[in-house]
Amino acid sequence: MNDQFAAALRQATAAVRDGQPGEATAIIRSALGSGEADMREADPQASPAGGGRRSRRGRGPERPTHPLGKVVETLMSQRGRTLAPADPAVPPTPDDAEFTSRGYDGPDGHRGYRLFNPDPALGKANGLIVMLHGCHQTPDDFAAGTNMNRLAAMHGLLVAYPGQPRRANMAGCWNWFDPSHQRRGTGEPAMLAGLTTELRDEFGIPSDRVFVAGLSAGGAMAAVLVATYPELFAAAGIHSGLGYGAASDVMSAFSAMNGGGGPLRAAEAADVRPRLIIVHGTADTTVAPSNAATIFNAMEDLLPAVERNVERVAGPPHGRPEVVHRLEQGGSIVAEMRMVDGMGHAWSGGSEAGSYTDPAGPDASAAMVRFFLAQDGRP
Repeated sequence: MNDQFAAALRQATAAVRDGQPGEATAIIRSALGSGEADMREADPQASPAGGGRRSRRGRGPERPTHPLGKVVETLMSQRGRTLAPADPAVPPTPDDAEFTSRGYDGPDGHRGYRLFNPDPALGKANGLIVMLHGCHQTPDDFAAGTNMNRLAAMHGLLVAYPGQPRRANMAGCWNWFDPSHQRRGTGEPAMLAGLTTELRDEFGIPSDRVFVAGLSAGGAMAAVLVATYPELFAAAGIHSGLGYGAASDVMSAFSAMNGGGGPLRAAEAADVRPRLIIVHGTADTTVAPSNAATIFNAMEDLLPAVERNVERVAGPPHGRPEVVHRLEQGGSIVAEMRMVDGMGHAWSGGSEAGSYTDPAGPDASAAMVRFFLAQDGRP
């Protein structure tokens, strides 16, 4: 790491400590650009688009990149209580339920996960939700913060919480921005789809009762999953995340997170298209709220003959209100976007027992479960 980039990291870290992650992102992006300028000075043949090495296609130079996990980990290391607790409390488990550690092994690798089973004696469940945590979170932390196990116990649902190991990403992020993890049949999408299929078959869960949800990087990976394995999931929840194909490397990831992403990549043609529920805070400075609208608008463009409705909903007592946008097709709600007024980068209505939660927000977990289980998506 050169001295200039190290100095930028120190400045960005200070900005994060001051509660200005947007400013931190701008500092890092500027530093990356300056690094490219230094390389162009050293190599006059380099173009303004990137560094000094020419690409194999001969269409310009390859851009130097710094691993996103490395940058994020450095920036967030001193952020304090907003990060996952060093030893997060294991979420309470209702009587007769189990919260166990398991593992999945497939052609593309191994992932450990936690599984909530509301009634092990029954041997089957009413549905499955795969929950994908955000950067710097763990399965236990995410379960505690979202309170999803409590809702799952009420509805007889399995909940799986895969964990992203630091060897895969230094900040524990799902690699949603990496092209090698954006395709069917390989990488993290293949592992997560294999894990989901294994649980679906083990517990005899109907195909229309399999769902995925995630926060931030986990929300972005949920978008990747429903684009690459649309037949596997009936619906998905994307909380404070980004759409499929919003980025293809570290630099474009920062741009997309800051609201500067271009059109989303189109998913492959499929006979089925999972329903979507999107939740985002209007004051999110980590992943710009415009990403929610980009996902929602892309869904509207893909579907024929949809009707769009908007409703303002009062929040919990002394809590945050939200504006709910819905796409209706043939009497069913196929997409729902819930924009929570004044909320930052946090799980709406979550518990303080976990990280990245805003207890003042409407209960996102309850909204997702309701949306998942209603076959027509209606409240």
